[in-house]
Amino acid sequence: MRRYTLIVAAVAASFLIGGCSGEPGAKGPDPAGPTASPDRPSRTPGTPPPGLDLPGNAQVLVPETTGDTDRDLPAFTPEEGVYTIYARCEGRGKVSIVRRDSSKPHPVACNDVLTVGLVYVEKKAQHIRIQVAGGTATWNVAVVSGNHQS
Repeated sequence: MRRYTLIVAAVAASFLIGGCSGEPGAKGPDPAGPTASPDRPSRTPGTPPPGLDLPGNAQVLVPETTGDTDRDLPAFTPEEGVYTIYARCEGRGKVSIVRRDSSKPHPVACNDVLTVGLVYVEKKAQHIRIQVAGGTATWNVAVVSGNHQS
């Protein structure tokens, strides 16, 4: 019986030492949820994508707007006959920018990719619609006057 008690004590001691020393074989408690890698933080569904980093000297025609469904942006008139649109989206699904006088959608790449587009137009009111299809995606869009693509 004494031999059994010594074995149990030795095993218990090794578990205590291994659990407190941070040795490779020792396991800590399971995290409460998924962890994010340092270069790509995890996001929950519906979390807006990161900001658009608009140029500081630009005249903003449509301020940064966030959504997760189809939406018409406010009408705007570029002063120079050209505007730059910034867009970013996160999630599953497809996000497109559509000029309301056209049926051709322009896709926005999702998941940490900034889309920047330069559009030459007449100096008259412009109308843009953001469309979400095929899933859930959260988007950010802003429009500034002039050529700010470079």
